[in-house]
Amino acid sequence: MDKNSWYLLYCKPRQEQRAQQHLANQGFHSFLPLLTVNKLKAGKQVKVTEPMFPRYLFLQISSEQLNLSTIRSTRGITDFVRFGQQLAQVPATLIAALSQQQLAQQQQEDQNQPFKPGDELTVLNGPFSGIQAVYQLADGDKRSIVLLNLLGQWVKTTMDNQQISKSQPDKS
Repeated sequence: MDKNSWYLLYCKPRQEQRAQQHLANQGFHSFLPLLTVNKLKAGKQVKVTEPMFPRYLFLQISSEQLNLSTIRSTRGITDFVRFGQQLAQVPATLIAALSQQQLAQQQQEDQNQPFKPGDELTVLNGPFSGIQAVYQLADGDKRSIVLLNLLGQWVKTTMDNQQISKSQPDKS
């Protein structure tokens, strides 16, 4: 066994994050690769973050720390993945690649979100052209819910993302 090897744990259904938290409470380092996907819930598309490998969790541990009963009795964990009597070891290069992939996906998601709640916007065209707005939240991939200040009243409306842009700060 190498020092600080990665092992594969098998978790109880939908308890990967619970297992990861309980392992962290015991001082162990684990990795749970997550994936953000669009799912249909109640007729609407929603973004859901879920484990890339459901029911599996990676654990980094040194041979001196390796206490099978302590780890197996951790809440949310069923057992180590084994091949016969041999514990399944995972190459550190695979963990690094998964980590990089997860980071790249998060950065791409951040770039795909053009606005953040509270951003000041300007309406570019249509009947409200030139009016200032405040971004509230996304209404699907191509529309946004915004607040418009009309005659001193804030009015919530939905607009196409092509109709709005971030307000440029005044350089006075």
